[in-house]
Amino acid sequence: MYKELKDLSQSDYYPFHMPGHKRNVEDPFLKGAFLLDITEIDDFDNMHHPEGIIKDLEERMQRIFGGEKAYFLVNGSSSGILSAISAAVPRGEKILMARNSHKSAYNAAYLRELDVEYIYPEEISEWEMNGGFSPEKIRKTLESDKKIRAVFIPSPTYEGCVSDIGKIAETCHIFNIPLIVDSAHGAHFGLYEPFVSEWNCPDAAKEGADIVIESLHKTLPSFTQTAMVLVNGNLVERDLFERYYSIYQTSSPSYVFMAGADRCMDIIESEGYEGFKALEKELNKIRLMASQRKNIRIIGSEIIGNNEIYGYDPTKLVVSVGDMTGRELYDMLREEYHIQPEMALGRYCLLMTTFMDSAEGLTRLYNALEKISENI
Repeated sequence: MYKELKDLSQSDYYPFHMPGHKRNVEDPFLKGAFLLDITEIDDFDNMHHPEGIIKDLEERMQRIFGGEKAYFLVNGSSSGILSAISAAVPRGEKILMARNSHKSAYNAAYLRELDVEYIYPEEISEWEMNGGFSPEKIRKTLESDKKIRAVFIPSPTYEGCVSDIGKIAETCHIFNIPLIVDSAHGAHFGLYEPFVSEWNCPDAAKEGADIVIESLHKTLPSFTQTAMVLVNGNLVERDLFERYYSIYQTSSPSYVFMAGADRCMDIIESEGYEGFKALEKELNKIRLMASQRKNIRIIGSEIIGNNEIYGYDPTKLVVSVGDMTGRELYDMLREEYHIQPEMALGRYCLLMTTFMDSAEGLTRLYNALEKISENI
């Protein structure tokens, strides 16, 4: 898709169609994006009825990320979650939903007037943080309540905790109901084998979940709002899912976003393995440094097997330093070292890394954490 858009921008076709910038904005920062920004003209397909270039994009996405069928999202993972829950649970009926779900799941329950039964993640008390979900608790809940029509959980969590999706999917399928997984933070799962084998980070779609929603933009080199839905099996009607997919997504999808996703997959296939390998090396250095100091902690593989945590995302750095609150650490990194963390909560600060991080950036983080630990 990126190549086709680039070829169009260099052709002599004059655009008497939307969008209004007519690919003629000479802004040094945005020129490239404007040149790729078109509407559904001839030869460029329709996202809501893909038959050509967008169909090819989604088939490529399915090959790389898994599932039986992939759907591209331009309205973020939120639109995928809304579509999945709406298709899986009839209006007014019941869903078993994680209490730490994204707000879009609550919005879906509100819009569909669903009866919600909550399931709570296990708690990691020493970190005051959510862990994983118990397959046994899910089984017992489904045994006791035959009105539940679907299960919805996040995995990995914001902080990187992975539940046993394979076992939970098997449990749901015994009761003939679908498992929907919000894996917005797990689009990179399954792309680097050492993370899969050493940290138990398989892709949820490959583990048998019926619908998996993943954000390309959170952990991979893609524009904000780009995401995807990976679908397996027939417990959720595809036609019904596609109806809600068309309802919750814009009728004017961004070709810049779609081209960006195409380039993202180019980068994964050409540079991904070496990029993940380099990232792994730098993350190991940071974790080793923390393990050699008494007043700094970074979550690692030691939490796997506890609190229903099946695996852990090593690209997430959940950091605690001495008696500092998470917000104090966050502010110090930002104000004194010009390092912008993702978020802070309680006694920890979360920093997200990807294979696009530079060695210089990761070294800056290493040095900052080392200095902070030495000076408190």
